[in-house]
Parts: sequence; structure tokens; C-alpha cells
Amino acid sequence: MTEIKFQEKYVKEETNHSFNSLRNIILISCAAFIWSIYLSIQGQFLNDYIADMSNYTPLKISLMISLVALTGAFASIIFGAISDNLRIRFGRRKVFIIIGGVLSAAFFFILPLQSAIASIIAINVIMSLFNNAAFVCNNSFIPDSTPKKKLGKVNAYAALGTSFGTVVGFALMMIQSSNTLFFVTGAICTVGFLVVGLFIQEREEKSPPKNWFGDIKETFRPSNLKNEKGFFYFLISHFLLHTGINVYVPFLLIFLTQQNNPVSGELIGLGLSIAKGEVLIVFAVMTFVSLIATIPIGIFTDRIDTGIFLLISRVIFAAATALIALTPLIRKINPLVVGILFIIPYSIANTADIVSRGALMHKLAPKEKRGQFLGLTVFVKILAQIPGVIIGGLLAQFLQSGYQLAFVIGGVIVISSIPFISNAKIKTPILQEKTELSVTN
Repeated sequence: MTEIKFQEKYVKEETNHSFNSLRNIILISCAAFIWSIYLSIQGQFLNDYIADMSNYTPLKISLMISLVALTGAFASIIFGAISDNLRIRFGRRKVFIIIGGVLSAAFFFILPLQSAIASIIAINVIMSLFNNAAFVCNNSFIPDSTPKKKLGKVNAYAALGTSFGTVVGFALMMIQSSNTLFFVTGAICTVGFLVVGLFIQEREEKSPPKNWFGDIKETFRPSNLKNEKGFFYFLISHFLLHTGINVYVPFLLIFLTQQNNPVSGELIGLGLSIAKGEVLIVFAVMTFVSLIATIPIGIFTDRIDTGIFLLISRVIFAAATALIALTPLIRKINPLVVGILFIIPYSIANTADIVSRGALMHKLAPKEKRGQFLGLTVFVKILAQIPGVIIGGLLAQFLQSGYQLAFVIGGVIVISSIPFISNAKIKTPILQEKTELSVTN
């Protein structure tokens, strides 16, 4: 009898999300848009900015990203747990989105004042602390306000925001002055995080709060972890995916813009121009393809088995990543055309992986510990940067064509995540299945 009442309560909470409003969906997409701009400048332009400084080596970028990763990893767990157990009328997630987002964006105003790589690394670490506190709470808000049967579509709308933000981020890189670029980015992101945090509609959490530190210890007890095996298989796949991605992503802009290695002089990339808008064109095509594919992918994710759809997407994504290594070899045809042709399959596979991965992740996270478990995904994603960027840095530093090999090695590591996805099973109470079916009909 008690189990039936529990399941009835569970079903009611999962199927009656009155706060899944159009306003929230728009703001979820806007948040993804702002974060994409933020990460384009912090995660891509800043690396290229450091590459033009004296005493640059690829390993210094690897060191910076590793320190940023460690800071962000722990911040995501801690602030996820704190927001899970915060009970204020204003909103348990909103407060961290505003404070963390605004403070992390404000540091863009300080970056132009720095002339040493060490000081830029220190600022980037502090930015990571605040931004990950905001990000994990924003990520937790999505399943807080969305029924499971609509997570595919909502994640698709978030992916739309990400695509637009990527284009705007790379468009901002056409600004000739790096100081102006940092100021403009800081202004856009500060206002954006403030608007998202102030205007999202958050449900009031009625369950009694716990001590956040004690809640973390309880979450990580071996007996409790065994109850969420599916989620932890997903975490392993998540770690391998992002390890593979981070082998090449920190050096992506260098690969796209520099035909020859700045250290050794050998052929490494496409040699596209930022000033002439060639890099922007490539990412505009990527965005356009993603925009066309995103909503159909979200619908497919909701209608078929999410895990199977993610498996297919992951295989294609790994193959598309590895094939990018061929672009410098055939760049003589036309560097811009070659870049566009290879970015199209990458864009489709990446969009499919992002949407289906987000839906599966949100379905697997237990409601009462959503902030902590989604904080774990951020923790794992950030932690994966350490081996990823170290592998990529070593390839770029010591091997001929190391920048190209990064895409091949990255693709191989991504493909190794597939066995773990197949074991990430969603636990669905029988009563919930029947109720959701009746609601759908």
C-alpha cells in the first residue's frame, strides 16, 4: 500500500509540471545561447589569445584547462548539493544562476588588464568556480520543470540556443581588438545570466531540506550508489566521450586558423582566416545544419528508445570526428569548401548526440538528488578535460601532425564509450508507465 502511494506521488510529480511554460522553454534556450557565447570565448578564443603570447607552449594551455577542470568539477558537486537542499521563496536554482553567472562573466572585464600567462590562468580558474556553480543549477532546472516525455524536445530547444550562441561567439572573434572582444563578451554574458536567472519560473520544493554536506556523503555511500547503476554507467560513457572531445577541442581554433605549426612549421590545419570571416562561415554552416536537424532529432528522441538513438548518434559522431584529420591533406582543393564539407556530418552527429544524451541524462537522474547527480555529470565532464587536454597537448607538442592525430585519437576514445551507454538503463515504475501512456493518449 505504501509503495503504491509512493508511486502515485511520483507519477503526479513527474506528469504535472505546470512550470514547463513557454517562458521557461525560451529562457532555457536563451541560457544555452549565453553559455555557448561564454564558452566560445573562454574555451576557444582565450586559448588562441594565449598562443600569441610570449613563452607559449601547447602544454601551458593543457595546464590551464586542467586547473580549470579541477576547480569546476568540485564546484559542480558542492553547489549541486547546496541547491538541492536550499529552500527559499526566490528559487533554489535561480540564486546560483544569477550570482555564479554574473560573477564569472564579470571577470572578462579583468582579462584585458593581464599580460602574463600565469595571471590569465588564475583568473580562468576563478571564472570556472563561479560559472560551474551556475551551470549545474541551470542544468538541474531543466528536468525540474519538464516531464520526462518532453525532455527530448526541451533539450532540442536548448541545442538551438547553443547553435546560435556558437555562431555569435565566433562572430565576436572578428572584432579586431581582443580587449574590446573581452569587454563585449562580458557585457553580453552579464546581462544574459541576469535575465535568465530573474525571469525563469521555478517550482517551490516542498520536501524537507537536509544538510548539504551530509547529503553528499549519503549519496556516495556504496549501498546507495548500487541503486543507480544505470546512471553510473552513463557517467563512465560521459567521461570517455568528453575525454575524446577534449583531445582536440582546445586546439580546434588553432587547427582551423593556422596552416602551419607555430612551433615547428609543419602543416597542421586548414589555414582559415578569422578576419575574412572564413571561420565564421564554417560555424554558420554548422549552426544552420544543426538548426534544421535539432527539432526532428528531439522528436525522434522522445518517440523511440533514447539509449538506442544515442548509440547510433555516438558511432556516427566518432567517425565524423576522426575524418576531420583528413582536411589538411586535401585543403588545396579549397580550404573553406573542405571545412564546410567535413563540418556538415560532424554537426548532424554532434546535435543528435547532444539532444539524446541530455534527455537520457535527465531521465536517469533521481529527482530528490537531481542537483548532485547532474553535478556529477558536470564533474565527470570537467574531469575528463584533464586526460583529454594532456593527450592533445602531448600530441601537438611532440608528434609530427600531432594536431591532426588529435582528431583520430579523440574519435577512438569516443567510440570506447559505447558499451557503457548500452548498460545505462532507465528505471521506470510500472504505475508511471501506465499513467504516462494514458496522458499521452
